[in-house]
Amino acid sequence: MNHIGTKLIETNRLILRKFEITDSENMFKNWGSDSKVTKYLSWQTHKDIKDSEDIINLWISDYKDSSVYNWVIELKEINEVIGSISLVKLDNVNKSCEIGYSIGSKYWNRGITTEAFQNVINFLFKGVGINRICAKHNIDNIASGEVMKKCKMIYEGTLREVQFRNDRFSSLAVYSILRSEWLNTI
Repeated sequence: MNHIGTKLIETNRLILRKFEITDSENMFKNWGSDSKVTKYLSWQTHKDIKDSEDIINLWISDYKDSSVYNWVIELKEINEVIGSISLVKLDNVNKSCEIGYSIGSKYWNRGITTEAFQNVINFLFKGVGINRICAKHNIDNIASGEVMKKCKMIYEGTLREVQFRNDRFSSLAVYSILRSEWLNTI
């Protein structure tokens, strides 16, 4: 693989770029403190802006590693950071990765996450040489699965009660797309 790190990706509506510490206010305001967003995620709702600052500082320090891919999703029309998308797992030997994403609930159902995800998929297949990209969602979070389908990912199955969150076990649906499948869509 050709690790090139988190590079700027620009679409019609979005700028995907590295986190900056100045993004902490918007992260806290737009999705970190939004319990509708974190309801199905593996991390807890941010209680104050310091939670957002702490995680962003950690992520910024990770950028020195060229195999780290972690973008903010900035909506051009308002010049604000409204979400994030990143590799949450990377397997160099098998040229595969897992993507995770989150976006503020007031920006749901506008195609923003799909637009960001499709462009990250293109970046990883074209620029990095990934062969397989997967994503998982809590089975109760049907909208996240719809994003995966719109990105031409194929449902592989459900991991039953694999995540303990909010005092209960949750099952995760798994989707993936292979480089060969992606090549057929471009």
